Amino acid sequence: MPYNPTINFSDDYQAPVQGETAFVNPSGFRLLIDNMKYRNAQYFVQTASLPDVSTSGAPLPYKQRNITAMPDKLEYSSLEVAFLIDEDLINYKEIHDWIVGLVTETDEKNYTVRKTRDLTLQILTSHNNVGTEIIFVDAYPISISSLPFSTNTTDVEYLTAVASFNYSYYKFK
Repeated sequence: MPYNPTINFSDDYQAPVQGETAFVNPSGFRLLIDNMKYRNAQYFVQTASLPDVSTSGAPLPYKQRNITAMPDKLEYSSLEVAFLIDEDLINYKEIHDWIVGLVTETDEKNYTVRKTRDLTLQILTSHNNVGTEIIFVDAYPISISSLPFSTNTTDVEYLTAVASFNYSYYKFK
């Protein structure tokens, strides 16, 4: 794993003092997928959640109990992104075609084709400037939700779809 954050476990380490505290606005974000290839899906993103990261140690059997060893692997949950669907379904087709291309475009045809993209979740400050960037390395979609059409609705609620992405890892920039 090439991403190596600087972690200091020594007892004499003191965390830096934080200045004036401002809290994260849950609606202050942008998700960048790929401006050239997936610009429509990127533009209509409504929700994105920073995925879970977890780890579990290997159980070591010892007499009448298991002792857990230090963990050696991280497990990342998939990135879930909801976006509004335009009336020509262009942004839905972008993600759909990406998923289809993962399966149908074999590496034997053209091994130089890049099937993954780095996704960047930009967290905005209270002044709408980019404060933190979270980069999802080598991401690709694994699912896209259905679109429920219905003639029984009385109010217009625009359709949204949820796309799930797998990735190698995410890092803070």
